[in-house]
Amino acid sequence: MINLQNARRYEDLLGADVEPAPYEFALLFKADGWLARRRAKDRFKMIQAIDPKLRQMLGRGERVFFVTSGSTSSASEQFFAGTAVTQALNRRALVFTTDRVLLLQIDSKKQPRELVSQISYAGIVEVKATWSGYCRLTLRNGEKLNFVGVPKADRKKLAELLADVVKQGAALPVSGGMQALEHLCPRCFAAVPGHPLACPVCQVGFKPARIAALRSLLFPGLGDLILGTVELRPLRCSAPRSPGSD
Repeated sequence: MINLQNARRYEDLLGADVEPAPYEFALLFKADGWLARRRAKDRFKMIQAIDPKLRQMLGRGERVFFVTSGSTSSASEQFFAGTAVTQALNRRALVFTTDRVLLLQIDSKKQPRELVSQISYAGIVEVKATWSGYCRLTLRNGEKLNFVGVPKADRKKLAELLADVVKQGAALPVSGGMQALEHLCPRCFAAVPGHPLACPVCQVGFKPARIAALRSLLFPGLGDLILGTVELRPLRCSAPRSPGSD
């Protein structure tokens, strides 16, 4: 049976003998025309690269129906650092699921890196396309987030999806934690509000947020590379150990 990892091309995943997966392959690899087929090939390679990590992030019943690449930046980051620099620092896989938009940091070869975040559909109140070809999102907390560097062949689809998101989000109940972009723990993928010293769920330790703040002052966008990075070990604490623990 064919699955995402043993498939050699995206067309292999459009047949009948395909292993069940949380992906809507017919939508992800809809390819009408030469340019669309080229983008489907690129999307196939990127999904193969991020699949092991992405599957850990998805909730029960959550499905993926669109994936593209791009960068995220605020207006200040683009003003001070420039579009090209912010694209290099904040490159993301933009994953649209049935529940939310997931943003996975990737390198120039589309391999997943450490930072992960999410945007709730209910948290988006406005989408505008700018003259320079990127989408600007206004979130419920007033934050403005730009999607830049999206492949030209995917821009129209992205704009359509985001426009539908705004319509759907207007009808969804909004909680306090759904109003902005949320950073996720790179280990357990739980939402992490603020800048704590450790994940409130798995207790893995984060590097101090003050380092990110200082670097952002010197070079906007650089702090994001540090903020979500974790030391892959739990923070030491003085709590008594459970019986039988090492």
